[in-house]
Amino acid sequence: MSTGNTHNVLFEVKNRIAAGVKKRSDTISPKAFTERNCPNLSLVSALEEKSRKLLALTEKDFVYALNDLSDFLDTIDPAPSELFRAIDKKGQDFATYYFAAYSGTGDVKISYRIYRTIKSLVRYVVLMDRYYEIGTQKYKHMASTLITSVKADNKGYLKYALPFSFAQCRPFFRCEKMMKEKMLAGDSFSYKEIRYHNMFKSSDAPTIYGRVLDSELEDYNSNVSLVLHYNQALQDIQDDLEDLREDLEEKLPNIFILGAVESTPFSMLAANPDSVWQAIARSKSLDKILNLVKDYENSVEGIILPSQYRFLKYLTRDYAKRLYESIRVLREKTIVVKVANPTVH
Repeated sequence: MSTGNTHNVLFEVKNRIAAGVKKRSDTISPKAFTERNCPNLSLVSALEEKSRKLLALTEKDFVYALNDLSDFLDTIDPAPSELFRAIDKKGQDFATYYFAAYSGTGDVKISYRIYRTIKSLVRYVVLMDRYYEIGTQKYKHMASTLITSVKADNKGYLKYALPFSFAQCRPFFRCEKMMKEKMLAGDSFSYKEIRYHNMFKSSDAPTIYGRVLDSELEDYNSNVSLVLHYNQALQDIQDDLEDLREDLEEKLPNIFILGAVESTPFSMLAANPDSVWQAIARSKSLDKILNLVKDYENSVEGIILPSQYRFLKYLTRDYAKRLYESIRVLREKTIVVKVANPTVH
């Protein structure tokens, strides 16, 4: 799940509240469609219709319709607070997990419950990340409430598998700390180091969220899990590109920065934050990242999936296409800057 970096998510909440952003006035109650309450039949019908239509779509039409489904799910299940809304905004895959469940079961209620479970787990992970960063008990308490609810709402092996799944992902924070220390010390990173960091960062997709699907869906298998992992890795690359300036200021091991420090030490990048985009474009970073995106895309093409999960490959190609376009635009902007200002090197 593409949750972005935790500091950016919570910093955005603080800014929005300070700016006087009012709580959204939703016309649909967050409890309007849950198994614990009487479901609104019109919402069930609308969700089922959108889900059935998706089954018949391919490629571009599918991606567009999945985005529409994501908006609809957000409408019937709005975040209860500014904090959760900011976290959910980074959770770009909620509709993907919902539709994976629907493709495997054909049951809207089961699929919606799985969607809600995964949304709660994403919130849990982000809140616990923040707790480990600053030690504020409030975040730990909120996270504990979420995980208690998840265990109460789910059956099967998921209840006792979740602690193990969290434990598998937790070492990433130590890995990230080591990468940061190397980056600040002026060390460079090989292509394989950068790939490892990116895949480790995105491992929550198969290890935590994919576990929910595995506990519920008969045809879910390790190949589906692997494609979810690659797709999350692609989305994390896109997030790193969009968060480049913030990550530079926070001295976080952004994948584009890791690729650039071979030719431009971190200290020089940090000393000139306004020109970090140009510095990245002039370094070998973009070539490394492009190779990584192509590697992931080609790997997914060779993976055999059960027919109901082939839509995940549509998403792979869409994520890769967006990255190719983002990197192309960044390079073109850098060329324009150099032409406009010949002193830029």
